[in-house]
Amino acid sequence: MAGHDDEDFFDDDDLDALPHAALIELENNAIQFTQAQTQAGRCKAAAPSSDYGDDFDNEDFDEEIVIDESRSTPAIIPPLRRNIPAQETQQKQFRQQRYGTANNSNQLPHLADRPRPTPPRFSGPNQSRPPVAAPLNDSVVAQQGSQPSAASEIRVESLQKQLEELIRERNTLKDELNAKTGEISIVRSKQEKTVKEYERELVALRKLNEDKLAKQQKALEAARNAEKNAVTERDFIRRDLAEESERVRRLNKAKDTEKRDGIITTPKKKKTLSHRDGFDDDEIEVISPSRISPSKFQKRTPTKPGKRKRKTVESPAGALEVIQSEAPQAIEAKSSILDEAVLAKLDIQDSRFDFIGTILDHRIDSNHLRTLEECGKYALPSAPNESFQSIILGAIPALGFKKELKNLPVDFCNLLISLWGKCIEENYVEPINLLVDMLTYALELHTSSIAPYIVELLVPVAQTTIELVAVPRYRKVIELEPRAKGIDATLCMHLLYLTALGCMSKSEHIIRFWGLMRWDFTVVLLSTNQAEEHYLTMLKLLSTSVMKETFGYIPKDDMQIYDTHVSYILDRLLLYIVEVPYMLGTNEKFDPSRHYRLRLHVLQLLTSMTRSPFASKAVYVHPHVVGKLVDLVSEQLDALYDYKSGSEESARLLSLGMRLLYHLVTKYDNIDMQKRLAAVHGASQKYLLCLSRLNFTEYDLVLESSIDPDIPTYALEMLEVFVTPEEGDAIHSAFSPT
Repeated sequence: MAGHDDEDFFDDDDLDALPHAALIELENNAIQFTQAQTQAGRCKAAAPSSDYGDDFDNEDFDEEIVIDESRSTPAIIPPLRRNIPAQETQQKQFRQQRYGTANNSNQLPHLADRPRPTPPRFSGPNQSRPPVAAPLNDSVVAQQGSQPSAASEIRVESLQKQLEELIRERNTLKDELNAKTGEISIVRSKQEKTVKEYERELVALRKLNEDKLAKQQKALEAARNAEKNAVTERDFIRRDLAEESERVRRLNKAKDTEKRDGIITTPKKKKTLSHRDGFDDDEIEVISPSRISPSKFQKRTPTKPGKRKRKTVESPAGALEVIQSEAPQAIEAKSSILDEAVLAKLDIQDSRFDFIGTILDHRIDSNHLRTLEECGKYALPSAPNESFQSIILGAIPALGFKKELKNLPVDFCNLLISLWGKCIEENYVEPINLLVDMLTYALELHTSSIAPYIVELLVPVAQTTIELVAVPRYRKVIELEPRAKGIDATLCMHLLYLTALGCMSKSEHIIRFWGLMRWDFTVVLLSTNQAEEHYLTMLKLLSTSVMKETFGYIPKDDMQIYDTHVSYILDRLLLYIVEVPYMLGTNEKFDPSRHYRLRLHVLQLLTSMTRSPFASKAVYVHPHVVGKLVDLVSEQLDALYDYKSGSEESARLLSLGMRLLYHLVTKYDNIDMQKRLAAVHGASQKYLLCLSRLNFTEYDLVLESSIDPDIPTYALEMLEVFVTPEEGDAIHSAFSPT
């Protein structure tokens, strides 16, 4: 036993002397350690080994550092084998038979005081065999069974919470998905609708372009044919002119010949014969062939030597024929070319003189002197000794000098405008009406050739002059200033309108014109306090500003507030649609005829604005246009059925208003009619009632006969868009005869 102790440091008696609780603890620790090593080996993907295999390679446990990985790495511990009492009894009997009772009892105190090293683990013969689970007692099993149940309940609760959160998140995602799907479908439908609208507009534009191209080709072909005809006619005229010139030349030549023949000259001395036979020599030469016989010439007696003979070329008749056949033609052709050049030059000068002569002969009316003579009564305060007449007459010789024909009228108009501007600068307004009248007369003579070249000088001066009268009226000032009383603002407005008409031949000219116009000037002239003629002229002037991308004045840099300014101009235009303005300085309203004239011009201007994409959109976007038009149609329809005087005017206003309303409703599909009608009080009810009444209009009646025949069709289309089928049936039953 001693040798055994020296070699192994323990013996079987020591093991038998251990208490039963210590053995159980060692067994549990061994099982836990084995299971932790197994779990760690599994995590590290090591090769499988047995509980007592080569994991430690027979190394000393005292030199090993054992890490309890079971604390950090959870491991499932199989239930240990319980210690059965029968097994304990068998083990005790076995120890007693082998070692005896006395020895064991004697060695227990000694073994209790002796330090016991940890027994080594020996590798078994089968290292691949899995470890055998050791039995546990009831307390350990109960403790290990209760801990997983509580943990599992906590885990189940957490999983349930996670599941509920996932379900809520899924439902939220489903709702968002449905919303996005709806939005996508709406956007897709709008996009399809936009594409269809674009394709429809594109087809319409292509058709319109094809029609325009066909018309232009026809016009071009007609122009070519006209050019060919003109060239042919010109050639015929030239030929006729050449023939006529040749005939005249021949007649002149014959007259010159007759004049030469009529000149008294020395008679030709005739040769006398030595023997007279009683016949004249001329008669003999014509009648007698013997005198011209060749035989006689051959038998003629030779002449006396040294006698002078007259050469044939020295004969007067022969020399005259040679000169007339060549020299006169060349001289006459040269003189004719010179005459044509001189006449062409004189024609140009005559046209210039005609313009100057016409302007200088101008009179305001038959009761006044010539305008130029009237200008002799006025002079600038800065130059009192030089009258306007002397200034104009002194500048005329230099006008258009060495320039084209069109420069003379332009230079003359610029001279008058410069005098006008000096009058404004020096507050000298008396001669302004004379200068404006002369300018208007010059523009009426040559509108398109003068207007584009004087806008830079004319437009600022004209606006400043008109504002001297318009601004006080805008502020409701009845009594004007003394200097403003002598200004004829109506004549100045007419001059501006005439200039705008002259600039409409080319787009760059009219753009320059409206680039010089001011927004505040337009707003002031559209006030209800202005004179009727001024307001109407401003409406006509605005009709020339309807372009593809602009309406009214054209800003130079600030385009952000341009839409706001255009909307404000539309507000001014809509004032006359329904409301009856008061006359300036009185409490009396406009009479129906004047109010009709104003509203007619406003509707015509709004209708012309629909030709421009920019202006049409401005009318569509304005919140009050639709409601005001509905009020107008309702009012005129009531007036038509009241059968008052002016039914023709009411029918015309009704037709124009319905056409404009139909254009706005059908052209823009996304228009919110309920919102537009709600902006004007009672417009929604009036809209439905007017469309229903116009839809059931009968043309065989007297009151409806003056309405345009296509208006009921427009009303029906607008009514179908506005009401539901059930409401349409109710309207039909209400207006249908019983």
